[in-house]
Amino acid sequence: MKEKKPIEFAVAAAVNVVLLVGINAWRLWQPWTRGVVLDNFGEILWAANLSFVVQIVGNGLLVLFRPPRLYSFLQAVFALVGLVSIIVLYRVFPLDFSQVVGSWMNLLFRWVLIIGMVGSCIGIVVHLIRALTGTAYKTGSTS
Repeated sequence: MKEKKPIEFAVAAAVNVVLLVGINAWRLWQPWTRGVVLDNFGEILWAANLSFVVQIVGNGLLVLFRPPRLYSFLQAVFALVGLVSIIVLYRVFPLDFSQVVGSWMNLLFRWVLIIGMVGSCIGIVVHLIRALTGTAYKTGSTS
């Protein structure tokens, strides 16, 4: 696997900051969604915010320190908070695509979320095993 450089982690943190600000301004952009984003969208913000903040802090740490075990552990944490966000999005489901493309898209999107849950679970296990066994990715540090 390609060696990760500090700038990649800094860019990931910056992108997450932009997404954090953007998602919390949902009331501003909601009217442009043609009814896809529903009024209960605010109910998922705590989970989305948790995921973005954890990724901002984790990527910030990886800018400074990149031992492979820390990288793998943080990847497992990212997958875990991502899983929480996906579960909350699935349960609240503050979207309705039926007005735009049809109700089939709601079903498809729910299946995509289920696949995301399965993938996150696999990622958590894989990254925890890598963190515990030391068989982690190259991260640009020999620590």
